[in-house]
Amino acid sequence: MYSLVRNQQEDAAIQHPNMFSQKTICFVTGASRGLGKSIAKNFAAKLPAGSMIVLLARSDGDLEAVKNRLLENAPHVTTLVRQFDQSAQNQQVFKDVFSETLSAVGAKAEDFQQAVLVHNAGSLKPTVYTRNLPDVQELTQYLNTNVAGLIALTSEFLKAFPASSGVSRVVINISSLAGVQPFKSWAMYSSGKAARDMFCKVLAAEEPDIRVLSYAPGPLETEMTDKVIESEDADVHNWAKSAKAEKTLLPCDTSVAKLIHLLQKNTFDSGAHVDYYDEI
Repeated sequence: MYSLVRNQQEDAAIQHPNMFSQKTICFVTGASRGLGKSIAKNFAAKLPAGSMIVLLARSDGDLEAVKNRLLENAPHVTTLVRQFDQSAQNQQVFKDVFSETLSAVGAKAEDFQQAVLVHNAGSLKPTVYTRNLPDVQELTQYLNTNVAGLIALTSEFLKAFPASSGVSRVVINISSLAGVQPFKSWAMYSSGKAARDMFCKVLAAEEPDIRVLSYAPGPLETEMTDKVIESEDADVHNWAKSAKAEKTLLPCDTSVAKLIHLLQKNTFDSGAHVDYYDEI
């Protein structure tokens, strides 16, 4: 069987720099709480002076609290916040994330050595069996938020930071074990994560100069666990309830530390799905 993607052995021979060694502009979606907040906080602490981190979420009030935390702990990095709804149906919304951010600080793409887009925003519900899924309008809204919005934002990111700008580009998709393994009552969540993973594989094949990673952070200690407990499936419900009660869930900072290690080492195959529990 032949393959249309480039040879991974050739990729492995390419030496990629530590991603935290370059002056960076980094966009993080879903940055107001949970894993997104942890990514923003820990990335900012690692990035060199002159870098910029842009926090995106639907709730700008929560974003301000995260911004204040970053200003206190990482004053060497410029922090901006922007209200952003990934389910938007207007392409201009996605374009403005980059054009208006650069304009607000009087910057150009070429002012940075690296541009990073972290796709963390997403939702879990509905957690019901396929036979009980809501109507097509609700399903479309779910896919707009979790898949279409991610694709639209990535497309505008590539336009805002083209290869011709000389800026290194990195796209990180927060994935899940559910993207490669089926979980009962998670038809939409699993399908969305699988679609995102494949989109990232295609992006990596199309754009060899972009570093693309789908990172599954493991079972986290976040508000999402409460939503998992509401699952219609007894096995999923009982697992989440037990994990929360026994405190076996991962702290977000622990998972982000693994992600940072992956990015510092930077030897993964572009487009790969890497789980927190994988050996690297």
